[in-house]
Amino acid sequence: EGHRSRHLRRVGIQMLGKDYVPLAIHSLGGIQMALYCHRDVLGDVEMVNIADVTCGVGNVFHNKGAIGVYLKMKRQNNGVAKSSRMLFATGHLAAHVKNVDARNDDFKRIISGLEAQAPARFLRPKMNPDGSPSECDGSYLLKSMDHIFFAGDLNYRVDLPREYVERCIIDIKDNRSCERLEEADDLMNKLLRRDQLLQTIASGRAFPQFSEGKITFLPTFKFDKGTQNYDTSHKQRVPAWTDRILFRSSKVNVLEYQSVPAATHSDHRPVFGTYQLGWGVTAKDSSRSRGGKRGRRNRKK
Repeated sequence: EGHRSRHLRRVGIQMLGKDYVPLAIHSLGGIQMALYCHRDVLGDVEMVNIADVTCGVGNVFHNKGAIGVYLKMKRQNNGVAKSSRMLFATGHLAAHVKNVDARNDDFKRIISGLEAQAPARFLRPKMNPDGSPSECDGSYLLKSMDHIFFAGDLNYRVDLPREYVERCIIDIKDNRSCERLEEADDLMNKLLRRDQLLQTIASGRAFPQFSEGKITFLPTFKFDKGTQNYDTSHKQRVPAWTDRILFRSSKVNVLEYQSVPAATHSDHRPVFGTYQLGWGVTAKDSSRSRGGKRGRRNRKK
């Protein structure tokens, strides 16, 4: 992991160029987080802090969990300078189709842990009426942030048979190649209606009030490495959108949300997004966040 972490840092700095400065770089097992800021707005950064939460076996092993970056930046609102608080998180949640409840529990543990570890000057501690510290369940952190981005291998699956999903994917590709876009969209919607993450958000069981850009890309998991073939092993895993970028904010404009099908080095396909935040950040005055497992990344502008 040390070798991979160092390589990720070098690639990030090389790709972004000298105009971007790394604010936070951290790893937790195979989970990587790197947050960069454009030099033009570097002076607006008031504080940066990092925390991580483990969710592996016994809540000790680092194979599951998340990294969070707390960021406070100055912004102008009608000529008045105010602070905006943002949380960037990237995680790897419980695997396997049947473990929806375990994934939901991972999210709750992560957001509770990030609330408990938040610096006092970033998030004022919540107190009970008697003056004692209030228990951290994550709700106070969620309600207190201006913007939250949560990305990574969230591992939610599609509750449909493998044969049906594969047939839909083949038909989607054929319809798109023949510009029968309405038919392709109908098939995408049939699959997405059985997406565990969308069902979870709609029910409020986890990721409350989180949103996502429109999914137009094909499932990002699980591929035979080095190919465009979905899992041909004896396990025959059902193709799914395990790799996601979610956000919680009333002032986010999704400019781009896509995967990278040509990146065949992993059994996942990377996902990226470009976002404009509500106080009018321009393409020049931007910060970028890249995070996730196996090169998963998210960008905001």
